[in-house]
Amino acid sequence: MRSLHQAFSKQAAFLLFLTGFFSQCMVQPKPANQGPVPAGGGLASSAVARQEKKVYHFTDGHGAVGFSNKFSAARLNQVMQVDDSTFALLITPESPTINPSPWYAFKVWSHQPQSIYLRLTYQKWRHRYHPKTSTDGHSWQAVPSVDYSSDSTAVTFRVSVSPDTTLVAAQEVITAADSYAWMDKLARRPTIRKHTIGRSLLSKPIVALTTKGAPGKKLIVVLSRQHPPEVTGYLAMQAFIERILEPSEAANNFRRRYEVVIIPMLNPDGVDNGHWRHSAAGVDLNRDWNEFKQPETAAVRTYLQRLIKEQQAKVCFAIDFHSTYQDVFYTNEDTVHTNLPGFTQKWLRAVEASLPAYKINVKASGNGSNVSKSWMMRELKAEALTYEVGDDTDRVLLKKKGEVAADRLMELLLKENQ
Repeated sequence: MRSLHQAFSKQAAFLLFLTGFFSQCMVQPKPANQGPVPAGGGLASSAVARQEKKVYHFTDGHGAVGFSNKFSAARLNQVMQVDDSTFALLITPESPTINPSPWYAFKVWSHQPQSIYLRLTYQKWRHRYHPKTSTDGHSWQAVPSVDYSSDSTAVTFRVSVSPDTTLVAAQEVITAADSYAWMDKLARRPTIRKHTIGRSLLSKPIVALTTKGAPGKKLIVVLSRQHPPEVTGYLAMQAFIERILEPSEAANNFRRRYEVVIIPMLNPDGVDNGHWRHSAAGVDLNRDWNEFKQPETAAVRTYLQRLIKEQQAKVCFAIDFHSTYQDVFYTNEDTVHTNLPGFTQKWLRAVEASLPAYKINVKASGNGSNVSKSWMMRELKAEALTYEVGDDTDRVLLKKKGEVAADRLMELLLKENQ
């Protein structure tokens, strides 16, 4: 059996792949039928590199092998066959990134069952997400072994393929349609209202869900999926929300006193286009909470401001779910008198005490920045933070963390309400 390094002994072919195909991948058009791409977020917007949607067929080797990126949330820029069972795959971002998150997702199949070697290369960017495979799009398994290049800008691994299509992805593939379906499922509950609060640059709905039953004077705001690949944050958000919506006595009491505003997917364009970080405008939406030049963030600001005005309400607590390498809670430095002073630290201590052997990692930053947590505190006087969930967090533990976070939030806020 060859080693993974031996699988890529044909370095000349691989270099030809990089130089010959890179310029083809980085086409930079404006989004279709949208007119000029707006600048935004305190950052210059970037022309988005079009990902050509296609099927790749290779017939040399033990059996025909195919690859495809013709589905929502896919990311695959080019493929080249190196030898009879080795394939080089180019993965590049949609635009220059300030915090690279090298997302990839593609389908692969073979005329006959066999093992093949895949080498993902990101040019100058470093590998982040351990590859996962699925045959049904629901159950995912981590690839057992991955071999890194010396600078981590490429990884090599082996997968078993057959006539049945296999999905290979950086994380579980959760498309915009999947997210909308989850929202619709929640909206069928009598305790939930669904609102389309705006449209993305490519005209996808920006949806907010709100709970019924409370007077609407005290709001809890929950955001997710500003950055497309940050799936663990999205999964934790789902567990958090589903706990709050349970028919338990504690949850019912909580919803009678607090209205929860949920915006589960702020960047549907980035999600469906397989973006590493940005919106269809080539903008990091979580850097647009000062200028609000992007339609997605502007829709949230307008909606929350209107809700507060119409209901004479205040936002008590706001949480924005993201993902990074390890769990981190990014808080605001306490320079603003909030609607619930000191609550964030009290909640974090309670969450830590409820999870054995779990140490809360807190990093505070100034609230003058252009991210959601800072605007929520600065303009809405909310206790606000960003919860970054670790990329490789065990999914059972991830759900537990989301549920515990919701339990402690409800428990402490009910005490504040007494």
